[in-house]
Amino acid sequence: MDRIYFDENAGDERGRYDLGIAGSRRDLERLTGKLGNGVHVVLYDGQEIEVEAILEFDQASNRWMALPLWNTIRRLDSPLKLPGAAE
Repeated sequence: MDRIYFDENAGDERGRYDLGIAGSRRDLERLTGKLGNGVHVVLYDGQEIEVEAILEFDQASNRWMALPLWNTIRRLDSPLKLPGAAE
């Protein structure tokens, strides 16, 4: 399953997460041609959790959103290394 960075502080009133932030956009660019409403992905915050989610394109904001499936959450033992992050 493809992975997309997300920020837990970038949620909306429907419980979705905005994938318009820089880290998310970088991951979405790698998935060109694979994106679509209803596609399952794994969201990661680079620190503590991973959770499966369903992609939705929000017409009003013209960006991808992700609805987490909280029953799939995985707590990580150690922080993930983000692509391009300093050592």
